[in-house]
Amino acid sequence: LALLFREILGRSEDSGVFAYFNSVPRAMFTTFRCSFGDCTTEAGLPIFEFIAGKWSYLTILFYCFFIFAVTIGLFNVISAIFVESTMTSA
Repeated sequence: LALLFREILGRSEDSGVFAYFNSVPRAMFTTFRCSFGDCTTEAGLPIFEFIAGKWSYLTILFYCFFIFAVTIGLFNVISAIFVESTMTSA
């Protein structure tokens, strides 16, 4: 996903998000930050507000699906660990 964002968002220097996706390590770090809810610029503005203004809403939809999958997947793993430890001790 970070590579996809790097190729789509990191090519245009006139966008407000070029600094966050201009290299693969920076794109990976930004994607990591966004997956845990800190998807803002240094000024505190949401990164994907810039993207909605410059690119299509398909990119935003893809990002929303990514956040949904990470959130549901993370909570599913945490719940499974909790249930397994409860069932083992019962």
